[in-house]
Amino acid sequence: MREGYGPADAEALATLGIDLDEVRRQVDEAFGPGALDRIRSASGKESWWKGGHLGFERASRKVLELALREAMRLEHGYIGTEHILLGLLQTEGAAQRILLARGLRVQTATAMVDGLVRSQRAS
Repeated sequence: MREGYGPADAEALATLGIDLDEVRRQVDEAFGPGALDRIRSASGKESWWKGGHLGFERASRKVLELALREAMRLEHGYIGTEHILLGLLQTEGAAQRILLARGLRVQTATAMVDGLVRSQRAS
């Protein structure tokens, strides 16, 4: 387990089928060792993150919370793009406005995801 993450973090992610050590290994492989420990400041300069948790904006937290609820509603053991889409559609913000302006609707998206889930379960 790397610095900044405790057993509770790994355990919480494991309940969703996410192996934190494996995620870190893959990120290090793709972006270089310690990639998750580096962040870019607003000025664009790279700095080192000293551990702890990265904060999310309130709207982002709400989207992730709603995505988790959708995953649970659909009885999924993961949070996927379909769940995040449904969370975005239910949260007022720029992403929702853009999606709605493009003609996407909450009821239609929910029905499509439900249909996809049913067809995946049937096969």
